[in-house]
Amino acid sequence: ISVVRNYSQNVVVIMPAEQKVNLRDYKNLIETIAKVEYQKFSVSHLIELPELINIGNHTLYLLFKNNPPEAYNNTYLSTAIKWAIRNEVRRRYKWYSLKNRKQQAVEVEEEQEVRVEVYKTILSIDEMQEAEVPTQIKAEDKTPEESLEFAELKTHILEAMKHLPKRERELIEYKFFKEKKLREISEEFDISQSRISRIIQSGLDKIKKDLKKQGIL
Repeated sequence: ISVVRNYSQNVVVIMPAEQKVNLRDYKNLIETIAKVEYQKFSVSHLIELPELINIGNHTLYLLFKNNPPEAYNNTYLSTAIKWAIRNEVRRRYKWYSLKNRKQQAVEVEEEQEVRVEVYKTILSIDEMQEAEVPTQIKAEDKTPEESLEFAELKTHILEAMKHLPKRERELIEYKFFKEKKLREISEEFDISQSRISRIIQSGLDKIKKDLKKQGIL
């Protein structure tokens, strides 16, 4: 398990031009994101809230060492902290899974229902690209260690789908869970492929909005 340096809220970052940045000024931002992420991963018992706060402090410490705070907006800082936390959880999960390979293999197999396309949509990879977050912290493909996030998201995604209009729910199920091609769905529902794509996107947007409202994302 990697060790996270303990940065207290009173750490002052010295900038090249003698500019000082007190991380305490970002206390609310760091703690808010840490608490939201902790709600997702707390059931796994892999990491504690104070550790997540330390990761947030460490992330901003590294950013502000290279550029002044004015170079980043809150969206960028929030996304950077969120993905630094998730990377740490993934590293711990990978370490844990090596010790429990057989048991974890079963759990991973159970989570295959949640398709990678749904995962990427819900986590809004495009938002990370717009924020220009460094590529090394992006999750481009599903890996075994990401199954932990699948386990946490699966219940919330399926629950959110229950609140969708019948047609949106059906098309999402056909596309992502039954792995039907647009052409096949079009023939079965007698709807154009372009219309199907718009309906599916509308449903995914509602799922994302629902999860954000609950603080899941």
